Amino acid sequence: MFQSIFKTINHYLYHPLFLVLTIPLSYLISGTLYAGQYAHFSFVHFFLLYSFTFINHLLGNFLFKKTKESISYFQLSFIAFEIINLLLIFYFSFRVHYLAGLLLLLYSLVIHLQFYLVKQGYAWLMLVFSSIFKGGILTYLSFYVQANFIPSTLFYWSIPLVLVVFLVEFGKLQLNYGSIHKDFSNDQTTLLFLKQELFNRIFLGLTVLIYLISFIIFIPTFNKLSFIILLTIPFALSIIQSILSTKKTVPTKLKQRMLYIYSISFFIAFSIILFVHIF
Repeated sequence: MFQSIFKTINHYLYHPLFLVLTIPLSYLISGTLYAGQYAHFSFVHFFLLYSFTFINHLLGNFLFKKTKESISYFQLSFIAFEIINLLLIFYFSFRVHYLAGLLLLLYSLVIHLQFYLVKQGYAWLMLVFSSIFKGGILTYLSFYVQANFIPSTLFYWSIPLVLVVFLVEFGKLQLNYGSIHKDFSNDQTTLLFLKQELFNRIFLGLTVLIYLISFIIFIPTFNKLSFIILLTIPFALSIIQSILSTKKTVPTKLKQRMLYIYSISFFIAFSIILFVHIF
């Protein structure tokens, strides 16, 4: 019975539709919950910001697919999403704040240019930008669109979130580096961002650092609630076991989904800490 339940949960957790809907939501939930103690929840602003994040996630997936296949930009769905993307940026620029619109524009540029930056040798720069925007800027904006200000504590608390996104993006880059550089290498299967041994060390070090910094930052404010973060350790161990393994028994797509699930679990765990602490 328990095995059946576990398999069912895993089936839904790793389902592409679940991930594509939940990943953008995870970036916004912490800031939105924290804003609840300062302002009434604005569903319109939340939905529009989620729509923007969701659309950019889809655009990122499309652009990644284009690195592997010959796909035309002149597809109706791609053009429609780009138009909606621009309309949402204009909306936040004129109805919320021009800086909010500017940050969303920059975020969208990061999504659009991420693979170009990798191909041009700016992979580390891409990792930094992507992590700051997904883990930090979206958290701040999700708070701002609700409360019209950003508390300094949110900048401090978001550091572990930025590191988590960096870890996930770092893992994704290692897994997909050959596909991104297919035009420059005849052997895509062996082309890696970093040598596997060096990657393993950095990946493990980042994972440990995430929990150390989380406790250093969270415990002074949240006390025992900070230990909720430990609930994400099983997800961390699963990605360490699969990604750092030299065996090719786990498909790349599954490894990437495991990275996403870890990110989602961490953002949700932090959101639970905030929710219990506030309410």
